[in-house]
Amino acid sequence: MRILIGTVEIAGQIPIFADGFRRLGHQVTTAICDRNRFYPEIQYDVNICPETFSWSWKVNRMFQLTLLPQLVTRHDVFVFQWCGTSLMMENRDYPLLKFLGKRIVSLLVGDDVRHSSAYGQEFDSITLSPDHSQRLLSDPLTRPLRSLRMAERYSDLILSGPNMSGLAVRPYMHFAVPLNLSEYEGEVKGREIPIVVHAPSNRSVKGTHLIVPALQRLRPEGVPFELRLLHDRPHQQVLAELADADVVIDQLHLPIHGKLGAEAMASGCALATCNREEYEPFPPKRPIWHLDPENLDGQLRRLLTDRELRVGLAREGRAYVERYHDHVQIAQRILDALSADESQRYDHYPTFFARAYQLPEAVVIPENLKRLTAQVVQRWGLPEGVDAQDMIARGLMSADGLNFSEPIPRWKPAPSAATI
Repeated sequence: MRILIGTVEIAGQIPIFADGFRRLGHQVTTAICDRNRFYPEIQYDVNICPETFSWSWKVNRMFQLTLLPQLVTRHDVFVFQWCGTSLMMENRDYPLLKFLGKRIVSLLVGDDVRHSSAYGQEFDSITLSPDHSQRLLSDPLTRPLRSLRMAERYSDLILSGPNMSGLAVRPYMHFAVPLNLSEYEGEVKGREIPIVVHAPSNRSVKGTHLIVPALQRLRPEGVPFELRLLHDRPHQQVLAELADADVVIDQLHLPIHGKLGAEAMASGCALATCNREEYEPFPPKRPIWHLDPENLDGQLRRLLTDRELRVGLAREGRAYVERYHDHVQIAQRILDALSADESQRYDHYPTFFARAYQLPEAVVIPENLKRLTAQVVQRWGLPEGVDAQDMIARGLMSADGLNFSEPIPRWKPAPSAATI
């Protein structure tokens, strides 16, 4: 197949996905419209970044008449990372791609579809950091909601995770961070005095303001460790530090690890981070030392004073990423899902938005977005027991967009998600 992947760089993942598809024998084009400053070395096949051009209506018109048709006609599958941005802003190319019979895969990766009104209601026992929550609250609900609904309306396959699906209504496949494992030696160091790495790209989001003081409180107790705090560092420098570390402390406010956590395990480190399987069930039995603000001192003390515990976690962590995060296996799973029956594509069945989400005070969803939600519901269905009229009454969707002559599909009362 001819696959295009782009167009927003998150955690250096575009070239990793591309390499996975290429190793399976497919032709791949990488396209970029928004680079990532932590990965300045990455080169892409097609550059449509606004800063590359004097972007005006004339340039935009030229793009639509020349480069856009070429990219569309020359590819069969379009894999877009960061919901809301594809070859055109606000996914305005999605209807055209679907009309032409192209396949669309949407990779949802975090704040592209997350809003703290949903996160705070659904995960009330594991709150976002205050700065992160305030930033998402200041982001109008319509922005992530529209991005998500466009993906749900037009995509053949969606990859996401529960902690970013508080606004979701359509089933989706689990998103696993892809790694080219040949780039990580995976040596378990096993020092008596561990080297500890904490590498926040954003201190507030990761909980650095709680993690560093907790470590400082352990020093007077005689807990031995060497801390390497890497804030705002290039990715290659962080990788070099992971290769020499024993422990990586990731974050406190999201219920599953991200790219850094996967890289830590691939590098042979024991990973300590928030790990809530009741909220994020896949993959199961993650070899992670759980941290949260309430147990921080005790959990860190135990990990930093127990060499056998650290070594065991590090060894299990490498096996874990080999099973769940190998980029070729992930690429194959995406392609398998595209060719499988729809009922075989899903790992997660979101229910929170349909059953319980309440709009923030004074917030009103525009009618066009309510209709879009109704169209998604009509096509993909609702959890058993959810009343569509209740969603309409809560201001979440419109009756306009529902076909009352056709029943809304229903999911099983307790759908059994596929294991990966």
